[in-house]
Amino acid sequence: MANPAAPLLLVYDAESGSCRGLVDWVQARDRDCRVVTFPFQNAELVRVAPEVAGLPFDDEIHGLDTRTRKVYQGVALLPAVFRRLPAWSWLAPWVGLPLIAPLVYAWLRRTR
Repeated sequence: MANPAAPLLLVYDAESGSCRGLVDWVQARDRDCRVVTFPFQNAELVRVAPEVAGLPFDDEIHGLDTRTRKVYQGVALLPAVFRRLPAWSWLAPWVGLPLIAPLVYAWLRRTR
């Protein structure tokens, strides 16, 4: 059996309703705590994830793979998120497709 994906640090704008929509959707489905959410307004962010220091977080969500330290931004982070949600992981390849990803990203940001 393959090693499970390392936790994903999901960095978002806590003051943005659309960012909260995606974060709330993920939190409601992440029963195994594979996605850790972290508002960029938290002063500890630079200590926890120096890789994201200085990135544009205004209304854009970022993800940091805690094993590889790879940073994902916006639509590009969807496959990484879905891989960490066991009931939804089968969709990971699909949500990364160029025609589908922007639609799914926009839909998730509108859910609340």
